[in-house]
Formats: sequence, structure tokens, C-alpha cells
Amino acid sequence: MEDGVAYIPCRVTGMDDVISKFSVKGCESLDSDFQLYIHEFADFIPSEYPLVLEITGPKFTPEEKNTIIEIIEAEMDYQLGKAEELLHNKRKTFFLMIAGTFASGVLLGLAKKNITDVPLEFLFVLFWLFADALVRYLFIERKDFMDYKIRMGRLACMKVEFIEENNQ
Repeated sequence: MEDGVAYIPCRVTGMDDVISKFSVKGCESLDSDFQLYIHEFADFIPSEYPLVLEITGPKFTPEEKNTIIEIIEAEMDYQLGKAEELLHNKRKTFFLMIAGTFASGVLLGLAKKNITDVPLEFLFVLFWLFADALVRYLFIERKDFMDYKIRMGRLACMKVEFIEENNQ
């Protein structure tokens, strides 16, 4: 980290280290090992630092540099979109958990007062399942999902720089 910026150093030997070898020109994707390296490295950088990916390697042509930058940006934007969709789905599920907990609690309360000879285990289990999912989301998973979205947002805003190796 220098001057308030966190650098992710990455050494490559060519385009094949960055772009998947299975990609077709015009429909390229990141190499899975390269992508995993970026994610793992970024996980250790505090969130207050902007990220810069430093790709050290051979001299790339301007077209190759643009291709690499576009593919990295597209992949990180896609992952941010997936994170936002996941968080949106979890929010919708959250409201269903609240409604389910409330409804099963009311049913359980009414059944305990009005029906004494029927086993209430099903309603107890139903209430417990909804309440457990609600509490787990509120106190455990919600923060994890928010942190995941922030991490993906940081990667989507990451700058890419190229450093040429001097082969002598």
C-alpha cells in the first residue's frame, strides 16, 4: 500500500495467463486462476483503500491492453451484479421470514388456546424454522452479504496498470 492506494501485484507471461485458453476472440473471459488470485489478494486489503491491479509482464500492444482491461472490468461488473442480485433476493426472503415467523407464531398461540388434544409439534417446528432463519439472517448472514457486495464493488472499481519487464 502506497499513498493510500492498495496495489495487487501480478506477474504474467502473456495473454494466456489473463484470458482463459478456452475463450474465443470477441467473447473472452478471465482465466479462473487469475481471477481467484485477484479475489484472494483483495480479501486481505482493508476496504478503505482503492485497488490497483499491477500486471507485470511482457510488453503488450495497446489492443491487448484494452482487451485485458475490458475483460477484467466486464467480469468484475458481472460479479458485482450477481452480488447485488443475491442481496436483493435475500431482502425479499427476509420479509417472507418475518411474515412466516409472525403467522406461525399466531397459529401456534391460537392452537395452544383452542386445541388441546392435537399435537402441536408441527407448529412448533414451523415457528422454529422461520424464527431461526430470521435470526440467522439478521445477526450473521446479512453482514456477510453486505461485506461481499462491498468487496465486489471494490473489485469493479479497480484500476489496471501495466508494468513491462525488462528482459535482458
